[in-house]
Amino acid sequence: MIPYSEAIEQSIEEKTKIYTINSIRIATFLCGPLAAGYLVSQNYKAFDQREKVTITWIISAGALIAIVVLAAFTSSIERFPKVVFPLAYAWGTFLLVQKFQGEQMREHFAAGGKTFTIWRALLAGLICLVVTLAVIFVILLMIPGALEE
Repeated sequence: MIPYSEAIEQSIEEKTKIYTINSIRIATFLCGPLAAGYLVSQNYKAFDQREKVTITWIISAGALIAIVVLAAFTSSIERFPKVVFPLAYAWGTFLLVQKFQGEQMREHFAAGGKTFTIWRALLAGLICLVVTLAVIFVILLMIPGALEE
């Protein structure tokens, strides 16, 4: 018979789910850097690396600010392809996740670990996108004449 504390640890390990690298990449492309921050931070929590959660949020917030600033500067360029920014941050997120979480993901899958569905990742990403748009709208409301055309 397994002692109670070991049984609890086993049940927690069995219930631990992570977001796959493809779920993170798709949600990031469609919903932005805050979605990446949320999904990656949830994986760090599942891997019991809570000290990296704050760093992940700081990086994703910094990426969001950089993208908004770059988008503002490039908005006057008439033929600038708008898809460049989502491709850049989705690709960058993919590379970072592969580098910093790839080994833990492989171990998780080798041990029979479970994953969240892509739909859950997209829902989380959609919520992050709504938050992002609300923050940008509030900032625009505070800048005199920003919404007038």
